[in-house]
Amino acid sequence: MKKYKYHFLTWGGFYNEEYKNIHKFEPGDYLFDTLQEREEKIKTLEKVCKDLDARTLCISRSEGFNCDVRTVAHRISEFEGNQYYSSNDLGVNYPFEVATYIMEDKWYPGFNDYPLGEDFNYDQESFKIVSEWITGAMEVYKIRE
Repeated sequence: MKKYKYHFLTWGGFYNEEYKNIHKFEPGDYLFDTLQEREEKIKTLEKVCKDLDARTLCISRSEGFNCDVRTVAHRISEFEGNQYYSSNDLGVNYPFEVATYIMEDKWYPGFNDYPLGEDFNYDQESFKIVSEWITGAMEVYKIRE
């Protein structure tokens, strides 16, 4: 059975090499069993940021039964009868709408997706995208009160 979890994602200038060498914290996803644990960790990061006069500590919070599930964009491409799978791990609890935007407008074969290598010419007519999909824990809306 899934357990209700508390999550935050952190990134920003606070993790630049000069600060990171001092504070030793890593950017990324953090999961906690209680709200109190999560908030204590965030307070610690904010205090260190303030003490170092570091710039830009970004934090995004979420919670729920599926906030530990990664959102992944998947793609199957085809060239000369051969199919190639590629994926783009967008992180924990990434919103579906943003994942769709990234897949449609920001994740291009030959730009930041290289199923046939970086030197391949992805503009060839014989190269095509066969299928794309997104997996993960998408937002759940209340149906009944």
